[in-house]
Amino acid sequence: MQDDEERYADGFAEYGSYFGGPSFDYLLPAQSTSSAIAGASNEHVLCSDTDSHKPAYTAPGYREKDGNFPSTSYPTPQIAPSPLNYHQRAQSHGPATSEFSQLPISPGAQASKAHTSQDKAESSQPQPLRFLKRASTALPTPPMSWGSSASNGDGLSDRMQSIYIASEHPRASNPAPEPLRIAHGTFGHVTTTSNTSSTRSSSIISSPMQGLPGSPFQLSQRGFSISTMQSTESEATEMKPSEAQAEILRRISRRTDASSQTGLSSFKKSFSLKRAATSAKPANRPSQDTLTDVLEEVAAEGSLSLVKAVIGMGADPMYRSIGKLKRLKHEALAKATLSGRAKVVDYLLREGATYGETAKRSDYTPMDCAVLAAAYKGHADLINCLVASHGANPMVEQWPREMYDAQHYWAENQVRLAKTSLLDGLSKWKNVDQGTNTLKLIMQHEKFDPTALISGVFDNKSELQSAEFGHRPWQTTYEYSVLACFVRAGWADAVEEMLSIKGKPKHYEKEDDVLQYQGKVTRYVSPINALTKETWSKRPEDALRILRLLIDRGFDLCLAQRTATDLGVRTAIGRAISADAAQGVELILQAQGGLVREDVFFRRNRREINALPLAAALSFNSLEAAHVLLRAGAHPRDPAFDDMNVLQFSAYHSSATNSSMLTEMIGLAPELTYDALSFAINGINKDAVRVLLDTISTAARREQIAALPPIHDMLLHCTPPTEPELKTQYLELIDMVVQWDVGYALQCPQLPAILSAIRKDNYIA
Repeated sequence: MQDDEERYADGFAEYGSYFGGPSFDYLLPAQSTSSAIAGASNEHVLCSDTDSHKPAYTAPGYREKDGNFPSTSYPTPQIAPSPLNYHQRAQSHGPATSEFSQLPISPGAQASKAHTSQDKAESSQPQPLRFLKRASTALPTPPMSWGSSASNGDGLSDRMQSIYIASEHPRASNPAPEPLRIAHGTFGHVTTTSNTSSTRSSSIISSPMQGLPGSPFQLSQRGFSISTMQSTESEATEMKPSEAQAEILRRISRRTDASSQTGLSSFKKSFSLKRAATSAKPANRPSQDTLTDVLEEVAAEGSLSLVKAVIGMGADPMYRSIGKLKRLKHEALAKATLSGRAKVVDYLLREGATYGETAKRSDYTPMDCAVLAAAYKGHADLINCLVASHGANPMVEQWPREMYDAQHYWAENQVRLAKTSLLDGLSKWKNVDQGTNTLKLIMQHEKFDPTALISGVFDNKSELQSAEFGHRPWQTTYEYSVLACFVRAGWADAVEEMLSIKGKPKHYEKEDDVLQYQGKVTRYVSPINALTKETWSKRPEDALRILRLLIDRGFDLCLAQRTATDLGVRTAIGRAISADAAQGVELILQAQGGLVREDVFFRRNRREINALPLAAALSFNSLEAAHVLLRAGAHPRDPAFDDMNVLQFSAYHSSATNSSMLTEMIGLAPELTYDALSFAINGINKDAVRVLLDTISTAARREQIAALPPIHDMLLHCTPPTEPELKTQYLELIDMVVQWDVGYALQCPQLPAILSAIRKDNYIA
């Protein structure tokens, strides 16, 4: 199978390549890119390295002593032709082990895998073709001879529809995220962490974060992801009042000396038109500007004792100049907020400092914008402080201005933008425990509503209208509720709490809002469809628990929706299959057993297609999910792709998953053995040929063979390969057949097959 099928399983990586959509990955914290504040450490920072973190499993029932997990693949040994005797060789069985990087395997899947492993011979060479004696009577169920099987009836029926979507979207020339940009806003320098209690830990971290909504920051069009980590460096050490005052005087003296040296320079000449002061200021009293500069410095450092000391010496908590004509604000509160100094922010707000006035036509205050930015910086203490003690709105959310411009002016370029909110930023934290504590505080707020739409994506080029409207692009908006947002993040505890508040499906499952003649459509993503492939891959145990909660509440498992990370309509079982979430697939089939016979939608060879779940599992190389589907009622005769059934498809395409499934499926349909052998030879699939020859040898020793397949004719009918590697494999395949037929029991090549090989220039065969 193609490698890109795994990458484009549910369209997320495809979207990253095409449009650069929002990233919901869980990343390790990255090194801070700014040194605005000395001595600060980063607890929650922006990350961009998508390959630096691998989720660790903690399930006690599946971890080995050495840290490895049960195998999820069936490796096929390399083929080394060697002569075989008449008697069956002794088999040595051992469990196949490999690193377990996906879901825990259900007990039924482990039993099926053990049974499959026992049937596989230790030798890579097929068993020899031997007969104990010639059968004198007709066998009860002889297999069909080559060319006489009704395999054409197993082909793909008219149900297989093809929807070509990939060609409608030009590939981005540079899939890397764009740099964050700073735009104008109503509030400057906001974003932090805080705590109202002075007895709690003071490990409050700062990390520069540009591109945030609210205030002067604008979110980048590309994706983002928040990680959290434990504090590695504590706040500035608190001092006694006398020590703090002495430290402030030292800093004032240092600034005064620096300014006096600058004033004595002979190279700077200036004059002032100001009127001389009528009353002289005391010589031992520092100027207001000096006190304000020191206040901004210590506020950014986070030392509450120093902030109290400098304010006690005359610095104003909010203004730099307190003259009658003009009052100039300073940036002490903004710098403390930006650095995440929760105690300092709380003190300054109580002393009268403010974030400014609410802008016209704005639904949120500058403090709401500050708490919004704090969420994307991971400042948990500051969020707790502003929400619990100062009345910030935890349901704050905001679309970038570019979204309204793109809708109003019908932008011709590709525009893909994400809605930002406090809860959306909270759902991207790496530290789930700390995020859950903050979420519990927010859930106690009177404005909290789990059905509120707090996350979303706007895209003006991802979907096309019908031919009636000239295939014009839709202006699509994907909206996520609070519940769907945390389902996508895999926070099982939070999902359970929200379902206890509002748990009826009618609150979350809504029809799409379509404005046909305006070219606008709004899709409300259901929580059941918010379980993406990334959720299953990163947090499999929580995803399984969330799925069980949603099934118990009665959410529709058959609901097919297109989400912000898909390139087509998807279902819950399709997303679970793409992630090889065997336990998730099994849980869905227990609730809706008929889904095993209903088509799922996915991408194959850059095209949007639909097929039965078992065929989709083989396309995704999802071995464990395929085992579950086969036990749940799928059959080897089910249609797959390119006029092949599932058995023929697994024989034609070479992969570890197909070889393992072929061994299991051939026992369910032995009459298709010769037909599958023909497809395996045409596909030059040595592993599949070996498995099928072993099956024929076993049947021959049991006197269950009425006629041998015309393998020589099959080899001659093949289209000759052109690549050197395929030529080598083709020669090895022929040599394998020759060594297998040690008794020369196979019939000689027929003239039509020889003429066919000559017409095709198949001189190798």
